[in-house]
Parts: sequence; C-alpha cells; structure tokens
Amino acid sequence: MKYLIKLTLTFTFCMMISDVLAQSQIVTLEQLWNDAEKNSQLVKTKKTEYQVAEQKVESSKSGYLPDIQLDVSVGYLSDGILSDRNFKNTSRVENPHFMNDFALKANQLIYGGGTVKNAVLLSKTAQEMASLSYEKQLQDVRMMVAGYYLDLCKLYNQETVLDDNLKLCEIVIDNMKVMEREGTALSNDILRYELQKEHILLAKRKIKDALDIVCHKIATIVHWEGDARFIPDTTLFSNYFQMMDSESWRQAALKGNINLKMADTDLKMKEFEVKISKGDMLPKVALFAEYHLDGPITTEVPVINKNFNYMFVGVGVQYSLSSLYKNKREVKVAKSNREKAADIKVLTEEEVNDNVYASYIDYLTSKAEVETQQKSVLLADKNYSVISSRYNNGLVTITDMLDAANVKLDAELELVNSNINLLYNYFKLKYISSSL
Repeated sequence: MKYLIKLTLTFTFCMMISDVLAQSQIVTLEQLWNDAEKNSQLVKTKKTEYQVAEQKVESSKSGYLPDIQLDVSVGYLSDGILSDRNFKNTSRVENPHFMNDFALKANQLIYGGGTVKNAVLLSKTAQEMASLSYEKQLQDVRMMVAGYYLDLCKLYNQETVLDDNLKLCEIVIDNMKVMEREGTALSNDILRYELQKEHILLAKRKIKDALDIVCHKIATIVHWEGDARFIPDTTLFSNYFQMMDSESWRQAALKGNINLKMADTDLKMKEFEVKISKGDMLPKVALFAEYHLDGPITTEVPVINKNFNYMFVGVGVQYSLSSLYKNKREVKVAKSNREKAADIKVLTEEEVNDNVYASYIDYLTSKAEVETQQKSVLLADKNYSVISSRYNNGLVTITDMLDAANVKLDAELELVNSNINLLYNYFKLKYISSSL
C-alpha cells in the first residue's frame, strides 16, 4: 500500500495551464470505457453480429415444426375428340371447361438422426461464440483506451517535469545575470543556459503536439466531438491497482481469458458438426397427411363434372443410399476439424500461460525500474544542488552545471516513463485475464 501511495503521488501534475484549461476537462478511465462501449463502431459491429446469431437460433428451431404446403390451381379443359384407332370416324365430346385443384399437405419429421436437435445446439453455441467475440472486442477497445489514457498521464507528467525544470532554469539565469554584474559570471554562461531553456521550451512544444494527437485519438474512439483537451484523473489508478502473485494471475487467466473460452466454444461447435454429419447418414422418419379437392374427374371418359374429395395419412421412411459414400467423407472432414479445434485449444492455453508469465516478469522488471529511477532522481537532485553551489563559488564550469541539470531532467523524465510502464504491464495482466 505504501508503494501504491508513492506511485500515485508521482502522477500529480500541474493544472495551471492558462491556454488550455478553459477547453480542458477531467475524464476518468471508467468514463472513457463506458463511452467507448456505447459509441465505438468496432463494438457496435460485434453487437450486431450477436443479434444475427440470436436470430439464427430461432431460425434453427423451425426444424421442429411441420412442413405445410398449400397448392391451389384453376384451369381450362377443352372438349375432347373421339376417333378410331386409325384416326377415322371422329366425334366431338363435350367436357366441362372449368378445372380446379386444391391440395393441403403436411409433413412432420419424427426422427431425423438428431440433425435438427444438433443444428439447434450448434446455432446456440454459435450465439455463445458471438457473445464471446463481443466481449473480446470490448476488452480490445478497453485496452486500447487504457493505452491512450496512460499516454495522457505520461505526457502531462512529463510536462510537469519540464515546467519545474523551466522555472529552475529561469532562476539560474536570473542568478547568473546578478553574478555577471558582479563580475563573477560570464555572459557566455548565460547564453548557454538560455539555450538550455530553449531546449526545454521545444520539448514542451513537442509534448503539446503529442497531447493533441492522443486527445484526438481518444475523441475518435469514443466518438466525442470537439477539440477539448482531456486531463486524466490519476487518482483512479488507486481503485484499479490490485496486484496479485504470478500463480493467481495464471489461474485468473485460465478461468477468464476470452481467447481460451472461444477456443473451447469452437471445439463444441465442431463436435455438433460431427454429430450433424453422422445424422445425415441415418434414415428419416416422418408423418404425412394430405387433403385434396379436385374437379372435374378426368380419369373417366367421358369426364365426370364433379368434385372429388379425398385425404390420406401415413408414416414415411426415407433413406439416401448415396449417403453411405458421400456423407462418409463429410464425417471425416468434420472429425478432422474437431481435432484441429482441440489442438488450437491446447495451443491457446499454452499461449495464455506464456503471456501471463512474460507480462508478470515485465511487471516485476518495471517495478524494479521505478525503484531504481526514484533513487536516481534523489541522487540527481543532490548532485545538481552540489554542482550549483560549487558553480556559484566558482569551483566548476558552466559545462558541469549544464551536465548536472540534464542528468536531473533525464532522471525525472525516466521516472515518469517507468511509472507508466509499470501501470501498462499491470493493465496487460488484466487484459490477458479478460478482467478490464
């Protein structure tokens, strides 16, 4: 906790920027995540895909319903002509001219080799896959936003470091001017330190440009309009920074990693595809019923001008002999795809383990870097204080003074970078465990 408090304190920055403050707004990471979830086009696309998968589930359930067919037709029947076999002695036979045909047919599958059941289960699993894909995209966007947010923190803290060193530089220049009037400092020394000041101002300009770019990227991904400057709420990190040991992170990743869940879901889908391909090789049993209303009766000569109503019901069995050699190949393909999905699941698990291990080591390394840089800043400050005092007493040159100032500035900037790297590696562990 002490380390966390120390880390949080390093992220305090100056808010007194007159040309930016009027257009600036403090935003939290949670706020950006919520807006990205609602507005990001990438997230919207995955949400639409889930809705499509949901509709496919309902569509697949229609396989349980009977097939009902209605046929209605009307037509014209001409008069007939009777003749001998040698087409002589012809005579005209009058027929009713209006024809009608009405048929209502129903077919209900009783047994289909489990194809309908497995098709429904497959579509439900595909819906689950679409849901995981949505969650994966959401985690990707959150990690992207977190990266931009950390960039904001880094740039603002670098700006604070430069502001502090700029003020110190101006104080030194003012002191040098006093010493010059007293004859204890050279005008060239002042020029060299003014050059140092210009370098700091240039660095501030670069940071301002970088802030504009990062703010624009954030506005794009969350679909915010305007040119407002975003200011990170650094106190938010104390709410998210909950470090665990390596094994706890590994278990969390194995339980929550979305890529691993997707690999497992894909394996389930391949299992259903095998069952469906096997089911296509089995006979189909169905109930059927038909009702007909036909007229006139043309099976008699002369034609009988009456309607003929009839219906029949029964049970039918259908078996495709060609499935013995056609579907056999499809079954082999489905089994191969299942084996491939099983291999991908194992590889994904190995990849998750490797990523957790590497990210945890990176975190420990960045933590050590922070501790080292904190010491470097203290030593650089002490060194600068000693060199400054010796310069004022004429014991060292302006070159020594500038070297000490640059070492101090570099150490402070590196501390900012180290803190950001530490937080980034923490967020990587959260991302791998899909817990952002």
